[in-house]
Amino acid sequence: MNTNRAIILAFVINLIYLCISGQAVAYQRSNLQPQNSYGIDTVSLSRLYYKPSDYLWIDQQQLKLEAYDALEFIAHSVNHGLNANDYHYDLLQHLDPMLSESEAHLFDLMLTDGLLKLISDISTGKLDPTIADPKWSIPRIQFDATAFLQQALSENHFKDSLVSLIPNSVQYRQLKAAAERYQNYVDQGGWSVITDMPELRLGDTDPGISDVRHRLAFEDKILDIGGAEQTDYFDTRLEQAVKRFQRHHSLQADGVIGPATIRAMNISAAERLQQIDINLERLRWLPADLGERYIMVNLANYRLTAIEDDEVKLDMRVIVGKTKRSTPSFSSKMTHVVLNPRWYIPNKLARIDLLPKQQRNANYFDRYNIRVFSTESGKKTEVDPDTIDWQSVSRQAFPYTLVQDPGRKNALGRLKFILPNPWRIYLHDTPSKSLFNRSKRMFSSGCIRVEDPFALADFSLRGNNTHQPLLDSIEDDKSYSTKLDQPLSVYAIYRTVWSSNGEIIFSPDSYHRDQRMAQYL
Repeated sequence: MNTNRAIILAFVINLIYLCISGQAVAYQRSNLQPQNSYGIDTVSLSRLYYKPSDYLWIDQQQLKLEAYDALEFIAHSVNHGLNANDYHYDLLQHLDPMLSESEAHLFDLMLTDGLLKLISDISTGKLDPTIADPKWSIPRIQFDATAFLQQALSENHFKDSLVSLIPNSVQYRQLKAAAERYQNYVDQGGWSVITDMPELRLGDTDPGISDVRHRLAFEDKILDIGGAEQTDYFDTRLEQAVKRFQRHHSLQADGVIGPATIRAMNISAAERLQQIDINLERLRWLPADLGERYIMVNLANYRLTAIEDDEVKLDMRVIVGKTKRSTPSFSSKMTHVVLNPRWYIPNKLARIDLLPKQQRNANYFDRYNIRVFSTESGKKTEVDPDTIDWQSVSRQAFPYTLVQDPGRKNALGRLKFILPNPWRIYLHDTPSKSLFNRSKRMFSSGCIRVEDPFALADFSLRGNNTHQPLLDSIEDDKSYSTKLDQPLSVYAIYRTVWSSNGEIIFSPDSYHRDQRMAQYL
């Protein structure tokens, strides 16, 4: 063995053990995670190595079976959108435990440290969502990777224990398979950029149509680009392939090759792979068990699904927050359903959105059944809006509280679904049904408008004694609230890639949250 190499290894090992034995207790007391210059988590190692002669993975200078399982687990981290070298994989490939005691000790330490990092990353995510996505507010589970590893090594099913850490949801498995597929596209060099061309549709002829066929064939295994189809003619088979591409990329599936479709086609395979990796990370942030019955709102593609026993029972369009008032990713429990709700209009919305409308039209509040209240000495008093000089009221110092009475004109519609959360966000009906026909549906001030509130109420209240009486009272403008016998979990998350009926769907990064995460991942 090279003398210099032996000296360096001995120095590194001594440094690590010095950190483990001499500094771990102090760092634990200060609640810090010490990392030496080699990126080693010495506190975690101190819980596994009690003296310098200890080994976890080596017995008589031979690797244990568990060591090979650990190395394989690290090697396969790339299939989860992770980098194996973040877990010392390249270094471990260059270390030879049989060469010397120093080399064996360093190998053992590095394998333990790398595996601990991967165990944590695969279980709860690599990135801290509070940094990578500040709009993500779903608490991550607490997970002790060191305790898990200790337990796994004490049992006879080490490999199975590692595999059990991988999220087992259908969504995660299908996105992971998609990541492997898109990695192959990247390895093949990806697809060529399609140059600008006129808008094309069924029956057209253009030299660029052949390029479109080749581009679509990367992802569309149904499209046959052999033989006579290698033409510049836009035939029926190509139109169907274009429609499939548009559906898979959240575009209007009209079969027309226009600017939006070309832009989507020109997003590279590497960018799509990164998008999948980002969404795999988001799935790792979620709890492993979402519950038997729950509601999932995807803020990125403006849809709500109701899940029961892993089956989709409802699927509907929703409207989410504007870019400047974006809806956060959060979880809550639905506790109440309110029929014919009153709208207690938030102060910011009242002064920025509604005050200008009243100033332009003195009958606006009357027309929409909006009542005005003032507060003096802690007492709220209703004020006739006709007695107020609205032109002199300032947006910066709006002294009133606005409440909209129940009825057909109420902005919350006929139903409101209460989800306690710090942002006072809830699901609700809306009288503005036409907005659901838009492809991009970011029109609210943060709350989530649902396309079919009565179907959602039916799902949410199933089993409640007050279920039918509530829905029978719909024509009565009186406000009525009922409590769910069993609170229903609701998750609002931002996912720009997901699986639907076995197909991978991409959506635009409307809130630019992928863009931020890409800087960290």
